[in-house]
Amino acid sequence: MRWFLTLIFCLLPFNVLADDAKPVDVAIVVSYDRSESIDQGEAEAQIAGLIYTLRHKRFHTAVASGYFRRIALSAIAWSSFTKHELIMPWMQIGNADQAHMAALWLEKFRDRGEQIGHGSQTDVAWGIKLAAEQMHALPWWASKKVINMVGDGISNIGRIASIARDETLAAGITINGLVMARGRAVKPLSAYYRREVIGGPTSFLQLSRTNQDFAQAMLRKMTLEMVRLQGRIRRAKGGAG
Repeated sequence: MRWFLTLIFCLLPFNVLADDAKPVDVAIVVSYDRSESIDQGEAEAQIAGLIYTLRHKRFHTAVASGYFRRIALSAIAWSSFTKHELIMPWMQIGNADQAHMAALWLEKFRDRGEQIGHGSQTDVAWGIKLAAEQMHALPWWASKKVINMVGDGISNIGRIASIARDETLAAGITINGLVMARGRAVKPLSAYYRREVIGGPTSFLQLSRTNQDFAQAMLRKMTLEMVRLQGRIRRAKGGAG
């Protein structure tokens, strides 16, 4: 399976992967919690949700509505004790074909399975730091940089999440959240993400209560990223006038 992923990587259109100096409207790192609280069903729902989004016409329309009409997207997974894995390298998406190619990459990753054993605990600060480092490796200029933190729990090891958040915000990167929570966990986990994790211009939090509705939550979140970006650009242009 690894050779097949390598082949896909080599066959991707040049303007999807190469540093060809084309700017993007927004660069997004999807940062997935993979601690032991994330069971197999939730892990599969996380990947399936992004695949669903990449293949949805609403997402394609949102991308095309931007000034540059393209975005950059990458995805990582993390847990604790420095455990992490790159799920998808930076890809530039400017049309439906490129979005479908990114979805194919994710499908092959899912079929191959993750290659590392994750830590049992949850280090949200580590997830933020890794996503910020991935953002620093972005090969294109972006109007906005966003980390999407996806998880179902609070930190129980490592640094305080808000410290990593504040460092990331200082670098000009916005952090949004997609919480996977059920029942009594919804309120405290949502409060934790608002207090300790998300921040920056136009930051917001989405909620997924079941594995079945995660795909819709991810689609809403990814399209809202671009809608809010456009609103911010329009307000800036109005103020400049």
